[in-house]
Amino acid sequence: MQAFSLIGISTPTFVAGIVLILVFAVSLGWLPSFGRGQVVDLGWWSTGFLTLSGLKALILPGITLALYQLTLIMRLVRAEMIDVLSSDYIRFARARGLPKRYIHFHLALRNALMPVITVTGLQIGSLIAFAIVTETVFQWPGMGLLFIQAVSFVDIPVMAAYLLFVGLLFVLINTVVDILYAVVDPRLRARPA
Repeated sequence: MQAFSLIGISTPTFVAGIVLILVFAVSLGWLPSFGRGQVVDLGWWSTGFLTLSGLKALILPGITLALYQLTLIMRLVRAEMIDVLSSDYIRFARARGLPKRYIHFHLALRNALMPVITVTGLQIGSLIAFAIVTETVFQWPGMGLLFIQAVSFVDIPVMAAYLLFVGLLFVLINTVVDILYAVVDPRLRARPA
């Protein structure tokens, strides 16, 4: 598992995408190598989520985007759990004879999740903002392609709208992260006056 996380965190996104295309699209022929697949028009919105080819076209870009994020979170959770499990209150809980499952999942994991939630929130924001490389590798017609075209044609309103949208996403994600802090850590919940 350690070797997998090291490979995943060290591999650039575009290399992971090209290797996945080579293996699953070219060699095995299981998945499409580019594009969005068939789409269905629902009024003003066209989506590929409701067709089999559209869902197949999501698999490789999804794995490419998730590979770095998941391996980073795996390494962070491992490091935090090692740190928390060596603390005094965990030793005390073991000495009291509490079940191992309770110690790991209720006591240790809750305290280890605080930095993990912070990093995960930041990674989700950057995943949305910087998916341009993955969209380019898989020729996906998304917001990244729109932004690249706006930059090449110096379309200031589209660039500004994209940057405002990404900023709004970061604000919303940070709000959710702050709410999750209160869910995970009971000391942060508001107390009645």
